[in-house]
Amino acid sequence: MDKDDIICSLDIGSDSLVCAVGKFTPDDKIELLYAASKKCKKGIKGGVVINIASLSNTLRELMDEVESEAGIRITEVYAAVRGSHLESLNNQGIYNITRSDREIITEDVYSVIENAKTIHLRNEREIIHVIPQNFSVDGEKGFENPVGMEGNTLETSVHIITGNISHLNNISKAIANSGFNISEHVYHIYPLSEVVLSEEEKKLGCAVIDIGDQITSIAVYSDGKIRFSKDIPLGSYFITHDIALLAHVPFDVADSLKENYGYAISSMLDNDSEIEVLSMDKTSKKKINQSTLIDYIKPRVEELLVEIKEIIDKNKVSMPELENINAIILTGGGSMLKGMDKAFEKVFNISDVRYGRVSDEYVVIKDKKYLNQKYTTAISLLCYPIFIKPQIEQFSNNVGSNGFIQFLKWVKNIFS
Repeated sequence: MDKDDIICSLDIGSDSLVCAVGKFTPDDKIELLYAASKKCKKGIKGGVVINIASLSNTLRELMDEVESEAGIRITEVYAAVRGSHLESLNNQGIYNITRSDREIITEDVYSVIENAKTIHLRNEREIIHVIPQNFSVDGEKGFENPVGMEGNTLETSVHIITGNISHLNNISKAIANSGFNISEHVYHIYPLSEVVLSEEEKKLGCAVIDIGDQITSIAVYSDGKIRFSKDIPLGSYFITHDIALLAHVPFDVADSLKENYGYAISSMLDNDSEIEVLSMDKTSKKKINQSTLIDYIKPRVEELLVEIKEIIDKNKVSMPELENINAIILTGGGSMLKGMDKAFEKVFNISDVRYGRVSDEYVVIKDKKYLNQKYTTAISLLCYPIFIKPQIEQFSNNVGSNGFIQFLKWVKNIFS
């Protein structure tokens, strides 16, 4: 297998790494070849590198496994990043068409996007993504691609995502130290949302909530485009922490209790029962009622959901599009707490709450074990260089207005 056929993604989570590799197929899909995960609590915390050496060693072990099991050689990776150091904003750009024929060309669209991305950045920050939302020509909105239209004034709205330079560089260093090149930092919630949402959901308005161990990510779509995104330092780890603290049991026991016996809402418990578990000394045993366990869980669930709702509500003033959330799509390992979907229905007063899966329109997943939520971000990132990046960069200097189609043809040629 030629290494040029392979796409490799690395999801840098709250305290773990997930690597996925896939191959672009002749029918314009990605075939998932292999995926694996590894904990790295000494190397990363909340998506931020806290020990480069530890992260590099864990990454090297993970990559060795992936290369061995998939029978491939990996040279570079796309790195999915997350964390509260990431920030987003919407901005506008305007560009006057001064040519006599007033026909908008690709270079004009590139120029208006460049104007829109001209924002004041603090010295420690850099732009990760500039995602066009829509274009206006002479005040008329709703143009997906204004190339070929006639007008005097071209305007655009873009969604800009920025990150802390030092945090991003530390990720790059850790990857380089483990023997690999980094293709690009990618804000994980963007490709994730693009491949788990249907076009109808994007159009009508929805929110993707990715609940991780220590970070929860929010993305809101309306009129087909991402309108809002944010990471907050809350996640399922804090539920496990409270169980361990209040039940006085080891952390791994608390995690098992949460996964096997926990519920997000108490009304889902039919029959209360006693659960026998190891005590903190890991030798003696104790019993805990399932209803008591749920009492430990509920406050953290409520804290998380209320925080998400307050963030969205607070931003509705400046972004009316956030009023149009008609569905919620849950992803991430933390979303798998039983009853989490029902809790979101209750807090947000929305009946359409579902769990997100990578669409088979993009990725062929033959082994069903990879449908586990812990792999979803890494698998979605495989789609980024093929299906997503060409769309947001189709108006760059070296890619024309048909850049997406041209890119797919180019990919087919090199894979043939």
